[in-house]
Amino acid sequence: MRIAVFGIGNIGLPLSCMFASVGEVIAADIDKKKVEMINKGISFLPNEERVPELLKKYVKEKRIEGTTDLGYAAKNSDVKVIIVPLLLTEEKKPDFSIVREVCEIIGRNLKKGDLVIVSTTMPLGTTRNIVGKILVERSRMKIGQDFYLVYAPEKTMNPHVIDDMTERWHQIVGGVNKESAEKAAEIYRQFNKRGVVVVEKIETAEMIKLLDGIYRYTNIALANEVAFLCEKFDVDFIEVMKSFNLVAYYNLHKATIGVGGHCIPVYPHFVLDQIGEYDLIKPSIRINQKMPERAIEIIEKKIGPLKGKKIAVLGLSYRGDIKEDRFSPTYDVVNILKTRKAEVFINDPYFTKDELENKTRVKFIGIKDINSMDGVIVATDHADFAKINFGGNLKFVFDGKAFLNPEKIKKAGIKYLAIGRTAL
Repeated sequence: MRIAVFGIGNIGLPLSCMFASVGEVIAADIDKKKVEMINKGISFLPNEERVPELLKKYVKEKRIEGTTDLGYAAKNSDVKVIIVPLLLTEEKKPDFSIVREVCEIIGRNLKKGDLVIVSTTMPLGTTRNIVGKILVERSRMKIGQDFYLVYAPEKTMNPHVIDDMTERWHQIVGGVNKESAEKAAEIYRQFNKRGVVVVEKIETAEMIKLLDGIYRYTNIALANEVAFLCEKFDVDFIEVMKSFNLVAYYNLHKATIGVGGHCIPVYPHFVLDQIGEYDLIKPSIRINQKMPERAIEIIEKKIGPLKGKKIAVLGLSYRGDIKEDRFSPTYDVVNILKTRKAEVFINDPYFTKDELENKTRVKFIGIKDINSMDGVIVATDHADFAKINFGGNLKFVFDGKAFLNPEKIKKAGIKYLAIGRTAL
């Protein structure tokens, strides 16, 4: 079995290693640098668990080869896996251009009996109505008979993608017909120890994947709304959250300085044109998007105007202990501080000094110099940041992820600030 994986990114590379355990993989991507690294057995995701050693092993065994020739990958494979990104336009609408281009190439190279697996997160109906139609038009074959099409979403999180998809979570598979779904399920059963769940329709599988992000996004919005109430009545949100979640089927998320990443902030936009009169998701977007501004307002209320103040923002990644800055709320925090005429500095151990300064257009600051600032905004819950002994000249520490030790900070004579934690 030869498997072509189209789109070798944060998920595509681990996915290629997974499929290499059951067949030969062609890792196809337009990024020449990535492909060159793959063919040398070098992972461009050095912190992704298990990937560096597995990639090296499978390249040496000639079970993974990288290519920028997508036509070659499509022509020389029996299974085609689509995991290319679906981006948003400036108007926050899904941009299907990359997906369409890949489907055009695959369609022109489809052979009888081929299986196409879509894993890219997309709006409901996309697999059938966009991917399926392009494949039929270009191949002139019958879907579900001459070739097979399924949607098989990945449920995972960096940096443990392989463990998530082989041991922690079931694999969902939905096909255009039962035969399609079963062909894909046979493959996934070979490496997914938790098992494969075959759902009735492709759209069912798409909805399950979308709900993964929408559930978390709206839950965070609810947490942020509750945090506002806690501030009004001088109640500690974290105490409320922990006590509330003692009931097994409750899972209120943390209030946060903002929602980032390539998944959770994006998925809600995939359904906005389809939800009609139902209006829960739109307000959630408004709430979450205003959290960076809300954080600065909390600081100003306690500290006063920030003009001329030296403020260090710790963390460019949207989530702790990974290098990923897509849709990171840090960008909004930095820009808002600039409008307040503050002198802004940045630090993140997962990015180089040049990367940080080029991305944010503010100065880098070393951890040893943090305590010379007027204040610190911790925007990312990196484990390294929890170890910092705040002190010196600092007037405040704003804990954007509610993960620091408030008592330790207050004992140093520094104001501890966080969303929904005015009672501390």
